[in-house]
Amino acid sequence: MASQPDIDHRRDPRFNTECRAMARVAISVTILDVSANGLRARISLPLAVGTLLKFSLPGGSEHHARIAWHDGDVFGCEFMKTLNSHELRRVVEASSNAAPVAISG
Repeated sequence: MASQPDIDHRRDPRFNTECRAMARVAISVTILDVSANGLRARISLPLAVGTLLKFSLPGGSEHHARIAWHDGDVFGCEFMKTLNSHELRRVVEASSNAAPVAISG
């Protein structure tokens, strides 16, 4: 078991604070279904409704989304910017059980 450093003997001075900050954590998400406006996914980390996420989607596009609802480990997100037809097609085609789908555009 790794020992923790003695915090009373830290090298740099510390300052008492109480303020908000943002932390970025990379987590794996399983997309269950997708539309141009959002997705439904499974995740093992509990996240609150309203949480903003940045998805790295198949095909290399990145999109911000807001959690709209959750039910246990399944949640629904609304994209802040609608996926275009090419981005949507890449996500659908990345599925291991993808069936032919007609996506206009």
